[in-house]
Amino acid sequence: MANEETWKPAKSDKSERLFQLTCVLLYSERGLTKRELFHSVDAYRADLAKTSEDDFALNKKFERDKSDLREMGIQVSNPDSKSDPDDMRYTIAADTFAWPEDVSFNAQQLQLLNLAAQVWAQASLSSEANRGLVRLRGLGIEPAASDLFGFAPRLRTHEPSFLPLSQAIEERIEVSFDYRKADGEVSRRHVQPWQLRSIDGQWLLVCWDKDQKAARNFLLKRIVSKVTFRVEQINEKDSEQINFAAPDSALVAGAIEDLEQHTAKQVATLRVKRDSQAWFHFHLDDQKGDFAEVSISYMDVHLLAEELSEYALDIKVIAPSELAKVIRTRFEAVANAHA
Repeated sequence: MANEETWKPAKSDKSERLFQLTCVLLYSERGLTKRELFHSVDAYRADLAKTSEDDFALNKKFERDKSDLREMGIQVSNPDSKSDPDDMRYTIAADTFAWPEDVSFNAQQLQLLNLAAQVWAQASLSSEANRGLVRLRGLGIEPAASDLFGFAPRLRTHEPSFLPLSQAIEERIEVSFDYRKADGEVSRRHVQPWQLRSIDGQWLLVCWDKDQKAARNFLLKRIVSKVTFRVEQINEKDSEQINFAAPDSALVAGAIEDLEQHTAKQVATLRVKRDSQAWFHFHLDDQKGDFAEVSISYMDVHLLAEELSEYALDIKVIAPSELAKVIRTRFEAVANAHA
């Protein structure tokens, strides 16, 4: 029997566990014993509260995590491998994350990398990393003074559906949510999430729509309910998440290509007044004359109208006529609401 369960942050998400394990090992100069790791990483610590350090399942999880890190190119080593297993110290070489000597960037490339980095949260370490480091200090271990500022970047987004959809994509869990179309109609969607994409500043979910039996794209801004995970009821007290098969890479690539082509085909032409807010918004400083024309690609006419409404007195929509109509309708609705 299948039902739905409102998404909640995973208590011991695997990616968070691996990330935290990497951080505490990377920040320790001397390396850490298994016991110190079990008391520093949240997921191990939670397991330890219910069992002992000798527990087979806990140790197996640790060995599996080390193997996963090695597959990612992060080498977890134990230089004193001949010592007693309980005293063995595990480390990650700092040069694991160093740039190869033969890789260099010119000024323009460095500028682009800097802009890309600004897409991510500009805080230094994520909460997962900080909790691990705090625990290290609690054990009397001072983290190495290593320059790993920004090792844990996080994407900034104000969309509440972003985190649950990210988890659903990682774990391949079917989800459902209420979605508001451009005309205001709200309907329930049941999907297999594939990817999250940012296009023209808007986040979209690329997925398989189970009801339409086709690849679809949904704007996160128009998801108007909590994301719920599909689960299969095992008994009255327990449940197990249903995982869907990995999507065909060609199908995903095709859906993304269709989305990008759709955006590229939709172009709006605006006439912008000099020295107005819109003039500076569209970076027209090098243009001459009292007016300038600017062409911009867009994904959704209603979202573009929402963005341009702020500059309505400074611009004139030359094309498409639909955009001008949507902007006019928005202002008429506001006027009627205050009449």
